[in-house]
Amino acid sequence: MRWPFAGLAAPVALLMLASVSCSNNPSAGALPTPGDTSTPASANVPPAPGALAVIPVRVPYVLSALRPSLDSLFPERDSLSEARCANAAGLVCHQYVYRREGLTLNAVDSRLQIDTRLTYRARVGTFGSARVAGCGYAPEPMRRADLQMTTALFWRRDWRIGARDTRLAATLRDPCLVTSLGVNATKTLQNVVDKQLAAFAAQADSAIPVAGDFKPLADSLWRSFLEPTSLDSLGALWLMLDPQAVRVTPFVGAGRNITTTLVLYARPRVVAGSKPRVAMRPLPALALGEGSADFRVPVSVELPYGEMQRRATQLLKDETARQSVKVDSVLLRGAGDSLFVDLGVSGALNGRLTLVSRPTWDAAARELRLDDLDWTLQSRGRLSRIKATLAAPLVSRAVRRATSGGRVPLGAQLDAIRSELLLKLNGTLAPGVVMGSSVRDVQILSVRPTATAIVVQAYLSGQSGVWVQ
Repeated sequence: MRWPFAGLAAPVALLMLASVSCSNNPSAGALPTPGDTSTPASANVPPAPGALAVIPVRVPYVLSALRPSLDSLFPERDSLSEARCANAAGLVCHQYVYRREGLTLNAVDSRLQIDTRLTYRARVGTFGSARVAGCGYAPEPMRRADLQMTTALFWRRDWRIGARDTRLAATLRDPCLVTSLGVNATKTLQNVVDKQLAAFAAQADSAIPVAGDFKPLADSLWRSFLEPTSLDSLGALWLMLDPQAVRVTPFVGAGRNITTTLVLYARPRVVAGSKPRVAMRPLPALALGEGSADFRVPVSVELPYGEMQRRATQLLKDETARQSVKVDSVLLRGAGDSLFVDLGVSGALNGRLTLVSRPTWDAAARELRLDDLDWTLQSRGRLSRIKATLAAPLVSRAVRRATSGGRVPLGAQLDAIRSELLLKLNGTLAPGVVMGSSVRDVQILSVRPTATAIVVQAYLSGQSGVWVQ
């Protein structure tokens, strides 16, 4: 299936970068409440910043997609083969033939304007009389009429374009004067054209929702966000987008296109293990919302203590195996803004030694830094009591080796995550529909230790869109 959407400002896939963590629990945050889409002004207020990832996806709709349906409702040629009579300044009978030019569709704000021009000729006579005359027949040129219909476009709850507040204007540019009969047939023909335009408008109001159906696109987006995406060749890391709601913005016309924005609310995260099972929730009911041109997607990167402890324990065991003070275990814990490293030691000292650090972000080097790692007063005192041994400096050196010198190149990891996500999530959404992503900036907001991990919070900013080929 192909949809009449084009020229979308780069991409949707960034929605995916929303919240990268190794947790199975999405972050908390209230969802926006659906509203009544029958009144475009009643847009819902989106959730507070940081509660959810909010990704506006700009979707232009090409108005020419409506033309085939509208053309079928307004024949390009028509004629009245039998005379019809009406009481107008005496009983006047008429026949006509017209040819219609192509429909021109334009949009300004939320209104769609349809213009066309008729050329016609008509015969006019008095009832019961053989005296017949006409206008627009050779050698005279055909007469001209301009027709215009404007209608306001709005979202219907079934994800279709609705039309209302239709206004009509039919203007005969050339009068139809039948002087030989003393009859001015302009008014009679004006009534004919008015009825023709009114009939077209009534049918167009019903045809526009049939042709302007956004549900296939919205449903494809929704389903693609529900489906987990593998982030490695082993199938051990999975991107969970976890969409929560979809909102749309009122239509805005600009010439031959109208534009709307699909605003997706999600709680993306990375989950380790086998492919997660996901319930395929149906596309939510349509509701109005607000959307900006750019998105800011919250990213939460967790560095769990468990793996860090395992590696540090093994490294420190090897490093101190032949020393008088041996490291048997490493335990990491967070308290306030500090990270504590508890070492279980044996040999010349038995018990626990503790180092403390305040994790910081080095914006220039794009590194997570623990380079102020130092012994607590109690541990320094215990180590100072060891005489004639190099155990204290050796343990310090081993600890720094275990923490990569107190520096974690997280910027490179964020870049790798972004690149992998862009690689995985730029592509075909459905036949003829292409998703893409563009990340303009990654901004680190905070670094904080928790009970189970060091958590780095950041924002990714960029643009989202869909291309329909």
